[in-house]
Amino acid sequence: MSTCGEVPREDYSDFVPSSLLYAQPCKPIMIGHFNSLFIPIIYSIVLLLGVFGNGMLIFIIARYKHSRTLMDTFIFHLAVADFLLVLTLPFWMTEAISGWVFGSAMCKITGGIFALNLYSSILFLVCISFDRYMAIIHAIHIHRKRKPMYIHSACLIVWASCVLLAVIDLIFRDVYEPSYLDLKACTYLFGAENAESWKLALRLVHHCLGFFLPVAAMLYCYCMIFRTLWHTSIFKRQKSLKVIVAIVVVFVACWLPYNAVLFVDTLQSLGAIETHCAMLNILDISRTITQSLGLVHSCLNPLLYAFIGVKFRREMLSVLADIGSLKVPRLISRQSSREGGTSSEL
Repeated sequence: MSTCGEVPREDYSDFVPSSLLYAQPCKPIMIGHFNSLFIPIIYSIVLLLGVFGNGMLIFIIARYKHSRTLMDTFIFHLAVADFLLVLTLPFWMTEAISGWVFGSAMCKITGGIFALNLYSSILFLVCISFDRYMAIIHAIHIHRKRKPMYIHSACLIVWASCVLLAVIDLIFRDVYEPSYLDLKACTYLFGAENAESWKLALRLVHHCLGFFLPVAAMLYCYCMIFRTLWHTSIFKRQKSLKVIVAIVVVFVACWLPYNAVLFVDTLQSLGAIETHCAMLNILDISRTITQSLGLVHSCLNPLLYAFIGVKFRREMLSVLADIGSLKVPRLISRQSSREGGTSSEL
């Protein structure tokens, strides 16, 4: 751990910003006041948009399963992961305001669910990118192999892999109460002898599996796709490709700042860069802000489908009209009919 004076900077949380882990004087109480105001506001917005948007996306794909494409299966699982992810936000909002009051078992379970769906959301984006790559670049060779069984198997492998990653939270997360505060926090607790090693290992896992490797895989897939389709008329008809590329761009824009801040914090923990108390405070506030931006990503995918995806927009208006929340103008219906669209345009 980094130090400021004689007091270690006790900071174990890599996935969920905790407003309660302060090491005086490097983490003054004012940071807690900032988190107690900032986190509930941002997380409340993400929760409302995420539950409605992803819930609507899940409902639409499940409702029209007869016309579901193989890519829609990945999108369905992505929406489920984002939906479950935002359901954990009320717990972290409560922690930021009044400390962790849900007990040790809920600390482990909530942290595990958060990590499970955070990683699965990212890996399903990779699956969608790879599916487009195989369907376009290797269309002839892979046509007979690209069957529902393989898609469902890939989804199962993603969930199983993320469950293994979530076991880390089930083992190491626990309730922690600093001696100088009356509030408790749900965070990672390691033995004094290997705390540094475990923290570094978790950071490397998060950097590699949570951002850099997925981004590298997605960039490779779409660079190859663009190189193949750029000078063809097919490129203009790839509406589903435009949606997916927008999703990837939004993912990078949302999570790059947080990973950059986390990388600087990792270098600081390793002693690679010299720091002082003011910089440590800036890093902690930056982590809170950038991670909140990253979590906004979980509610943006449905908005992209609504604004770019013709089919999803049409089906969403139809669902809202069916439940009496919205009357679809005939002009919109006629325009949607002219635009047509296949299931792959979701």
